[in-house]
Amino acid sequence: MNPLLGLSRTLWPAHLKPLEDELLSSWLVRLSMAHGTKLHTFCSVVWPGKQIWNRDIDKSADASIVQTLSDKTAVSRTAVADTTLAAYEGILYEYHNSYGNTLWIMPLGIYHRTHTQFGLQFCPRCLAEDETAYYRRHWRLAFITCCTTHSVVLFDRCQKCRAPVNFHRDEMGTRSKYTSSSIVRCYACKADLREDIPKSSLSPSDPNVQAFQIALAGTMAQGGIEIPGYGPLYSHLYFAVVHQLMRVLAMGNRSRTLREAVNDSFNLNYDPMQSIKRVRYIEHLTVNSRAMLINMARCLLEEWPQRFIRICTETKTWSSSLLKDCESAPFWFWSVIHDYLSRTSYSPSDQEILSAVAYLQKLGKPLSKKAISKCLGVNDAFRKRKTKVRFDF
Repeated sequence: MNPLLGLSRTLWPAHLKPLEDELLSSWLVRLSMAHGTKLHTFCSVVWPGKQIWNRDIDKSADASIVQTLSDKTAVSRTAVADTTLAAYEGILYEYHNSYGNTLWIMPLGIYHRTHTQFGLQFCPRCLAEDETAYYRRHWRLAFITCCTTHSVVLFDRCQKCRAPVNFHRDEMGTRSKYTSSSIVRCYACKADLREDIPKSSLSPSDPNVQAFQIALAGTMAQGGIEIPGYGPLYSHLYFAVVHQLMRVLAMGNRSRTLREAVNDSFNLNYDPMQSIKRVRYIEHLTVNSRAMLINMARCLLEEWPQRFIRICTETKTWSSSLLKDCESAPFWFWSVIHDYLSRTSYSPSDQEILSAVAYLQKLGKPLSKKAISKCLGVNDAFRKRKTKVRFDF
């Protein structure tokens, strides 16, 4: 019997339920396997004309996809939506961007239905111990760098050929193959992602990173956190600051002094320059680099705000760096920076400069930018000046 015929029923013949914290794409692969159907054929029959695998379906699944899965598997619409990354909206960040960059969500870099970037992590021991192997939704998050169950650093690529995880492409290129033989196989070299791993690659996770990751997971689950002196806050207002601190720490040479200070003060034993080049998105960094940054952010957030103020003051890390590219800093973060770490230079007005010019002319002294600035008691009265007044001297 053609398995595709059953897809038109009210309920699919194999209406598997999503497993705990399962990622939508992982669930879709398991559903197609359960029906003995090639994945892309399965999706084209269920959603004719809709693009599924040439985009990040975990980010971009729309209401019709969610509704169909709910109807055909007898799973509540809420439970289906919870397999998508959009469910983090209001928890990790304020607004979800289905087709662009979103805080904390690591990109897959999809090109011709293939992942070219390392946006999906995995724990080989979790996959090995699963009765049914599957990929967790939280493995797509940038602050997740270790498995708190097995205390190991996560992987984001095949350890044999270094290819990104593309579990949905195992069936591709084989006409007679109607199901993915294994969701844990590297699509490029066919290595088993659970077993074909050198022992030297199984690195134990840092206990402090692991503890902080557990705390962050608790903040997500509660949807809020208590900040000393500011009371309870929505969780996304806390995660916005964690993200900003990681981004500041990742500013290449510009933040080297800050990284070195945190590293030395708390004996973190990192190389402050390890693989850290100036990046716009921390979501593009490797697992080890993100683990270092999340650990340093933890150190800056503990004993808030005294420790943060002290270290930033000692390293001369001022508001211009701390708020760089931060569109809307949460008040509990902004107020500390404004009150203690703001070093905005005084800019004399046009009238003050004209008065200084007149004063120097009266004394018969030569006019120059340096002389006028010295007269006004500033280093450079003309720095980044926006004025329609013309000063001739």
